[in-house]
Amino acid sequence: MENQGDIKALVVEKDQTVVESIELVLKEKSYIVTSTSNEDEALGLLRKTPYPLAIVGDAKGTSSTFEIMRKIVMTSPMTSIILISDLPTKEVDERAEGYGILGHVSRSIPSKDLTLLIEHFEKISQSVHLPKT
Repeated sequence: MENQGDIKALVVEKDQTVVESIELVLKEKSYIVTSTSNEDEALGLLRKTPYPLAIVGDAKGTSSTFEIMRKIVMTSPMTSIILISDLPTKEVDERAEGYGILGHVSRSIPSKDLTLLIEHFEKISQSVHLPKT
């Protein structure tokens, strides 16, 4: 896949180690990455700027990953979401049903799993021709 330097990605996570792992994977693919640990800041960013991809974990100011996922979908319905969660896949699938997430990765962020989900996002993006940001 060619570099995605024209695609913005938003990382919402309060654990800086997790953020750095995600940023490394995204920056290797030349994404424009913005990170925040705060729910309100994330929602404000989404109101001002389209982010085709959001990778969402635990954030300050929210009760759960699923709550911020719901708020992101309500604020920016066209943003594709990858969740960060150590819950079993079945539970994530049940709790995220109807929100159209791409999938989830564990908090240890195995880069292979994250890379596969990003590649899936890229295939979808190419098929719908996301606008340049």
